[in-house]
Amino acid sequence: MKVVNETVEFFECDMNMVSKIGLMEAVEMVLDFSSTNTVPFIYDTYQLSDMFAIGRKNLFSLIRNCDQNYKQINIKKSNGDIRVLYSPRTRLKAIQNIILKEILYKIPVSKYATAYHKGAKLIDNAKPHCGEKYLLKMDLRHFFDSITFTQVYSSVFNTCRYPKQIGTILTMLCCHQDVLPQGAPTSPALSNIVMKSFDDYFGKWCEKRSFSYTRYCDDITVSGDSSVYPAYLKAKALLENMGFEINQNKTHFITNTNRQEVTRLVVNERARVSSDYRRKLRQEIHYVTKYGVLDAFKHLKDSEYESVYSYYSSLIGRINYVLQIEPENQQMLNLKADLEKSIEKYEWQTMLQ
Repeated sequence: MKVVNETVEFFECDMNMVSKIGLMEAVEMVLDFSSTNTVPFIYDTYQLSDMFAIGRKNLFSLIRNCDQNYKQINIKKSNGDIRVLYSPRTRLKAIQNIILKEILYKIPVSKYATAYHKGAKLIDNAKPHCGEKYLLKMDLRHFFDSITFTQVYSSVFNTCRYPKQIGTILTMLCCHQDVLPQGAPTSPALSNIVMKSFDDYFGKWCEKRSFSYTRYCDDITVSGDSSVYPAYLKAKALLENMGFEINQNKTHFITNTNRQEVTRLVVNERARVSSDYRRKLRQEIHYVTKYGVLDAFKHLKDSEYESVYSYYSSLIGRINYVLQIEPENQQMLNLKADLEKSIEKYEWQTMLQ
């Protein structure tokens, strides 16, 4: 259907609804919904399958076999532990991307959430904590796995937006074994919407006590000029009541007499990339520009890069990361220019071979 200036145009996929409840009632229902919602109107599986560009029979088959439409990927972390990802197969992933674009991106998230939404920048998670005396960093263990089917349905696809059948189907298409799968394109956006009530409540609680609060995915940060321990107790109680587990090994109280870092940015005075990170990057780029990108690539041990170009892209990405935080860093701007000349030289040499 199409809604323009209080006029509703129905299409073939809408005819089941129109014949069921009547034309005038259907028009009134659509206009009433559109006046209070930013997400698309979906009344039944005819309209849902049309949005997905998939036949209803194939849609129902996919719903019945959702858990079988994921590929398990095991990634070894730096500490030796294994991170398990569940990547949706092609058809399910395509449908999840439609849900992400057409529905999830249209649902507002909290102002305290600084990741996984349009316009979000890493520096936005660090700036509110610059120059504060006390800093609290908390980490949630198994963040996505802790968000349940029930939480996704009640926070996102509930009857305020969709009929129960449609809401249940949408939730099934976004969950794996009744939790959010780490690896699905919809999971980050869904986590922000599920966490909105916590973010808003706890954020306002912090503001009343002159604390600053931000959340970057599963990383929670609170700062202030007085002890932030009360904020830790409050957040812990709220989060555990929601079913989350605090990772005590990654919970830290840091005063400004030590280096305070928020999502890898130093915030003691202003948000900046750590000197260690910049020093190592300078050394790596110096080697590349002196001996060539191919030689540097060949000398990498246990390289995670598939090609010279993927390695080069990584270097450029790391420079851009610094420039995102420090856009006027002339040293990094010069290093980027030198690196670009180095890859151009490599490309010419490759062409002449």
